[in-house]
Amino acid sequence: MSKWKTVRVGQELVSAAKRTLEKGRYRSLSEFVSEAIRLRLDELKQSHEKLAEYPVIRERLLYTSNHMWAAVTPGGTVRVGLSEYAQERLNGVAAIQTHPVGYEVKKGEPLGAVETWMFVFDLYSPISGKIVNINKILQDDPLIINKNPFETAWIAEIKPRNLITLEEELRGLMRLPKYKAQVSELGRPRILSF
Repeated sequence: MSKWKTVRVGQELVSAAKRTLEKGRYRSLSEFVSEAIRLRLDELKQSHEKLAEYPVIRERLLYTSNHMWAAVTPGGTVRVGLSEYAQERLNGVAAIQTHPVGYEVKKGEPLGAVETWMFVFDLYSPISGKIVNINKILQDDPLIINKNPFETAWIAEIKPRNLITLEEELRGLMRLPKYKAQVSELGRPRILSF
């Protein structure tokens, strides 16, 4: 639960807010402050949307047990891709297919598939939401996934249903050290104990 903090406001700001309230545009100081915050958030969102590409910091990525990674972008979407571990094991990638933009995906359900010359590997969504962007570069040249599975070869961007659900779903994903521990176990033979 968040704690309330005391905020000190400069006298000039208080005077400006009172003048604005006297003009009758807002009914209360809280309505004025809410509008100011909303406008500032819109400005920040627009400035972040101008960035064509987002640098990927691998230590901040979250992973699924199905070898997908997820990264929250400054624009509020979640960019998803295939982990390095998985792409190293996918030789001869023929195609990467996804559901179309606008499709509603659910966490843990397929959002697409990677086709190799030998088999098809399902791509499971790490979060629930609507697909809002598909990486067209990857669709034109699927072998890029073997060169750079993070920066260039992300698969899709998903707009989460809401922030509460997103926060809960992200908590269920793994950070890099835990994911590395999981994949290191995959290479070891299991020892059965009786």
